[in-house]
Amino acid sequence: MTTATYKNTLKRTIKTGMHALKLDDATYRDMLENVSARVSGKPKRSIKNMTLAELNTVIDEMRTKGFEVRRGKYKGSAASKKDNSPRLRDGELDDKPMLGKIQALWIIMHQQGFVKDGSDNALNAFARKLINRERIKRDKPLVINLRGANDRELWQMIETLKSWQQREQDKLRLNKVKNDQ
Repeated sequence: MTTATYKNTLKRTIKTGMHALKLDDATYRDMLENVSARVSGKPKRSIKNMTLAELNTVIDEMRTKGFEVRRGKYKGSAASKKDNSPRLRDGELDDKPMLGKIQALWIIMHQQGFVKDGSDNALNAFARKLINRERIKRDKPLVINLRGANDRELWQMIETLKSWQQREQDKLRLNKVKNDQ
């Protein structure tokens, strides 16, 4: 890993720590100033021009305040970290109302224990697997997330999730009946 890449990783970690510790901007910048002055003798109120030693010391300072650094949470490229959420963002029109139904089904199935990962990225991975299988057969462009699916594909996705949920619920009922006997 190059120095620039490592610095960027530290900067992202610091920003994450700032949000995790719920530091307001003034408190955050005061902490940066104190830490950089202690390390290099030059007070800096921004992480932009900090040295590796200063950045690492800022992270250490955040750890003393209760921030836990989690390494290796994300794997893969930057594209895999992108928010592929099917949810509406501010200002978007609800041109595909079925997206909310699909996400609600996915979350409920996760809460019921039928789906291991209830995240939007897991939902989109499932959708890609399901939708792209048919698109490949018909030589159509592939979808990256649910927003790229057409209404028929979204309807199929809803029906697939409902059928899956019903099968799992039937299995639970059957196991309960067997255990009661």
